[in-house]
Amino acid sequence: MFLMIQNPGAAPVEGFTLLGVSTTRDCGVAGTIGCFGSGGKHAINTLLRAGLKLLIYCGKTRLEFVTREETICDGLVTKNIKRVVCKLAGTSSKTLDLGWCLDFGAIDWTDLSMALREFVANAIDRTVREKSDFLPALLNEDLRVTIVEDGAVRARAGYTRVFVEVNPDVQRFYGELPRRFLHFSGSPSLATESLLPKGDRNLSGKRTAMVYKEGVLVREVVEEDQASVYDYNFHGGELRLDESRNSSEYDIKGAAARLFRKATPQQLASVFRSLVALEPSYEATFDSYYLAQAYSEPELVQKEAWQQGWELAAGPGAVLCDASLGHIAEFIAKKGFCPKPMKASAWVSAAARCGVKTAASVLDGHESVGKQILPATDAAIQAVDIVWSWLQEINMTQGKKKPIVGCFREIMQAGSELMGYCRDGMVYFKEDISTAVNKYLVQTALEEVAHYITGATDLSHDFQNFLVQIIVELRQPRRVSWD
Repeated sequence: MFLMIQNPGAAPVEGFTLLGVSTTRDCGVAGTIGCFGSGGKHAINTLLRAGLKLLIYCGKTRLEFVTREETICDGLVTKNIKRVVCKLAGTSSKTLDLGWCLDFGAIDWTDLSMALREFVANAIDRTVREKSDFLPALLNEDLRVTIVEDGAVRARAGYTRVFVEVNPDVQRFYGELPRRFLHFSGSPSLATESLLPKGDRNLSGKRTAMVYKEGVLVREVVEEDQASVYDYNFHGGELRLDESRNSSEYDIKGAAARLFRKATPQQLASVFRSLVALEPSYEATFDSYYLAQAYSEPELVQKEAWQQGWELAAGPGAVLCDASLGHIAEFIAKKGFCPKPMKASAWVSAAARCGVKTAASVLDGHESVGKQILPATDAAIQAVDIVWSWLQEINMTQGKKKPIVGCFREIMQAGSELMGYCRDGMVYFKEDISTAVNKYLVQTALEEVAHYITGATDLSHDFQNFLVQIIVELRQPRRVSWD
């Protein structure tokens, strides 16, 4: 029994015998995947290492691949190798020395499915180049992958046929064909799509993401435990493959996230529904940089799609917010909106950049960070007056007016306790420390007034220099009476 892989058009013999030859690379035909000019050769070696018989017919020319024992000595060690040769029959009786040994590719090409995938992908590429579309060729069986009896192993003029001896691994690959190639699935038109609603495609039995390029399976994302909302099919230069036709988990995740820059509102709505339901998903792990490019404004078409997709998923008036900030939803609801929390902060950030209504667009700056603003206490005002008088005395107010003072109540329990902050020309102090003028309140006032004057952040060089200068200028002892 043999697995037969057939496509219209007779491939050149050199396509299987000369390293680097690729008639698909730079052909300019959409839907093709080949480019390296080494895959067919690696596939031949992979099958030979597995001990399987392989016959290829380029039109009426038969290619049979075998190995020849040789000994190589580098002056230090002697090693036995197996040189790969190709015996021609039909239109020629030559034996070609292929210039490589059986160990070529042995480190990366370790699975029979990789070799079989290469031959099927080559057949699809040639069909697309020959016919401009694979579907008619599939329907009339010009493009064909099937199991045949030994007696059916023969040439067909005008076609390329690859015959691989069947063993359990080859048989399993054949059974998985609709999952490995969208072209042979129940919906072959999916080979031209990008975001594929989840179907029965996984080989592992999981519901993780299946990743394709031009309809050819590249990777099943078994590294992740989360189910995915979509499977992914990349085109052109959207996903880089290495020479073993694989791609890294990191590259795939970034490329998958970028597809949502061009997604339709309906496609986005499916992800938003999953995220709002707080379902763990592959998509929830995406980075905001890839969802919406950080260094330029998202395109108008992306903004409109994201806004429409959010409304489809959550309804009009819904406000997207980060579920990790529990107080935010409460603030949003008090303002008359419908909060929709999600755990995927990257999606919240990207959605905000696309104009989706988020907490930042309906809450003021204090509410968004979990602070309720209160009137300043007498003690807080007096502490700022003391600090301001010091700075005026040493001429370090930099011509600014004394800041307005306020207090705040912390609604959210954060990892570190904040005692004061400066914002929009005002200084604020936590209500707990603002009941009486004491050393700690004045210390906090000095820090926040310094932020107000310098506009610098904690630990910045400018901020440190300003504080050191204050110490130097206030070098004369001053007695202050604390309550």
